[in-house]
Amino acid sequence: MKEENDLPQPFLLDEEGNELKLVCRSSYLKKLWGLRYKNQCYDYATVLWHKIKSGIKNNVVVHAKGDNTEAVPKNLTVPILLEAKKSEPFCEAVDNCFDKAIKEFMSEPRILQENAKMILECNGTKKEFVSGKGENYIEVFWVDGQTHYQVRETNSQVYVARLGRQHLPLSLGSLLNVNQQLASREGSEELRRCLNKTIEVFPKEPQAVQNDAVLEVSCGGSNVTFRSQAGKNEINVYEDHGKIVFNVKSRGWAWWARQFVRH
Repeated sequence: MKEENDLPQPFLLDEEGNELKLVCRSSYLKKLWGLRYKNQCYDYATVLWHKIKSGIKNNVVVHAKGDNTEAVPKNLTVPILLEAKKSEPFCEAVDNCFDKAIKEFMSEPRILQENAKMILECNGTKKEFVSGKGENYIEVFWVDGQTHYQVRETNSQVYVARLGRQHLPLSLGSLLNVNQQLASREGSEELRRCLNKTIEVFPKEPQAVQNDAVLEVSCGGSNVTFRSQAGKNEINVYEDHGKIVFNVKSRGWAWWARQFVRH
């Protein structure tokens, strides 16, 4: 492969396969960044190739010479996000990212909406929006034709508030995962006690109950809901005068199945 201006190219054209192939050279590494380790060159080239491949696959324009990044972040509100979307030239990836950001952010609890930083990075366009101190981190990005929305909560209060916006799958694994997440964030002790009780008792219920129920844990001022199938059976877990109550309202065959289970 010939070099122009003594600078090798990071990609080669495979004439038979009619596709670009990734090439990593130490000279390219030294001339561009002055980095010392070859694996850093490989990591950057891999990410760059991933972005180029994503852009080609989805018929979008790839900005290879730097991001369209704003110096000053805008306020993080739904109206501002809508305005920012309208001000952008049409691009499928960027359009989809804004749509995803607006839809998800609208459903976020107020405790997150008022204290978050959102980074929207799609197809070379990077936008930053901030509300409050920006302590919760939201990332919106486009990879392989899919738009992703990820949140990193700053504390357990925000984590629990976000749990309340959806029905989690009802299974022992799901209960254990939520309890573990709360423990790692030093979450509400009352809620964790109720979850521990649920983890202890729920597996003892007959499958007819477990596989078709809505389970609501209401402790420590928080509500977390789990659901399996249509949710015909109702399970409520709450604290009453210091005692944790696990109450089941079963229907149909599930009611009969519970009669043969010792509680």
